[in-house]
Amino acid sequence: MAAVVAAGAGIGVGWLLWSGPDSAASGTGLDDAAADAAGACQVWERVPALDKVYGDDDKVSEAYWNRVGGASALAHSAAVVDDRYEALDKAMLKAMRLLQTFKVKGAEAVAAHDKVSTLCAKLDD
Repeated sequence: MAAVVAAGAGIGVGWLLWSGPDSAASGTGLDDAAADAAGACQVWERVPALDKVYGDDDKVSEAYWNRVGGASALAHSAAVVDDRYEALDKAMLKAMRLLQTFKVKGAEAVAAHDKVSTLCAKLDD
């Protein structure tokens, strides 16, 4: 069993060391940007609304906060590599700013959440 694990680890390290600039290991290819954008949207799906981030349950609030931050970071990574994801990046940054300034209630917060959700839905098309 240990030999199988060691062989798998060796193959993985070799793949990381000798992969090309557009491979998944490099993290810079267009496929990686698409994967980051898709990951951001998968995380975003688990944020029900911005006004739910600051709730009575501290653990749930922290999880939602981290999900918005993580989704925003992934969207930004996608936009850095591929301009097609700039709108998603900007929308996620707006949602993050609203959280940072505690502006999570009202039309602006609902619109920000809806904007990200709409952009994510378009990625599936």
